[in-house]
Amino acid sequence: MPDTQATSDTQTGTRYDPDAIFLEDGPIDPLFMADAIQALMRAHRLDTLESENAQHRHLQSSLIALAATNPRDAIEVMFAVQALSAYQAACFCWRAGMNAPDPNKDRIRHISAAASAARTFDAMVRAMERRQAKPLAVPVGRPGSRVWSKNKPAAMLDAIADRFRRSDAAPVRAPPQPPEAPVAVPPVVWTPEDLAFADQMLEQERIGKENECLDIANTEGILPGGGMILPADPTPQQKAYVGRRLGLMYRREYQENLRRGIRKMPKIRPIRPGDLIP
Repeated sequence: MPDTQATSDTQTGTRYDPDAIFLEDGPIDPLFMADAIQALMRAHRLDTLESENAQHRHLQSSLIALAATNPRDAIEVMFAVQALSAYQAACFCWRAGMNAPDPNKDRIRHISAAASAARTFDAMVRAMERRQAKPLAVPVGRPGSRVWSKNKPAAMLDAIADRFRRSDAAPVRAPPQPPEAPVAVPPVVWTPEDLAFADQMLEQERIGKENECLDIANTEGILPGGGMILPADPTPQQKAYVGRRLGLMYRREYQENLRRGIRKMPKIRPIRPGDLIP
C-alpha cells in the first residue's frame, strides 16, 4: 500500500486519505480493488534486469498514481488502471526506441508505439475527468467505511445449478391445441338508407366538433353551408365563429398541400367586410 500523507481540507478541517481505496472498509469494494490492482501490477514488465528495490519502486509509484486519481467508484478505477497501463507501455517503448540497435528501423517503430501509448494515456485521463465533471481534486473528508459482501462464487453457482435442476424437473406443458375453425359470419350489407343515415351522423359529429365551445345560438349570419359573410361590425360571437372557420380553412388547405407533397404553411390572406368566409 502506498505511504502517502492524508490531505487536510482548509474549509472543513476534515482529512481525506487518498489510500482509503486500498482498505477493506474503504469506499470501493475490496474484491474489485484487488482485481484492479492485480491488473495494474501485471502491466509492468516482469523480465527486467533492475534490482528488487527498483521494481518495488515502480509498483509503489503506480499505486500512488492510482490513489492520486481519487476514483469515486469502480468505473473510475477502471479508467485509472487503463490510463496507468498505457503510461507503462509508453515508458517501455520510449526506452526501447532510444536504445534500439537499428536506428533506421526499430527506433522509429518503438517511438511511434510510444507516442500512440502516450495519446492513449491522455485520452483515458480526459475521459475520467469528463466523467467526474470537474478537474481532479481531493474530495472533502475521508470516505466512510462500508461493509462489503464476501467472495462466495461457489454458493452463487450452486444456487444457479439448483434453479436449473428445478427447471429440468418441472413437467413439460402440453403443446397448445390448434384453435377451432371460426364460424363463418355473413357479411353486413348496407342499404342506401343506412349509408345516408351514417353520413348524416358523421356530418353532425363533424359540425359539432368544429363548433365546439362556440355560442352558435347567439351567432347571427351563419349560412346554411356553415360559412358567413363578414359583417362590417361583427359581434364577439361572430368574431369567434369567423376565427374558427378561418382556422379550419387553413388546416384543410395545409392537409391538401401535404397530399400534393408541399410542406409550406398556407399564406395568411387578409379579409375585409363583405368577404365570404367558407
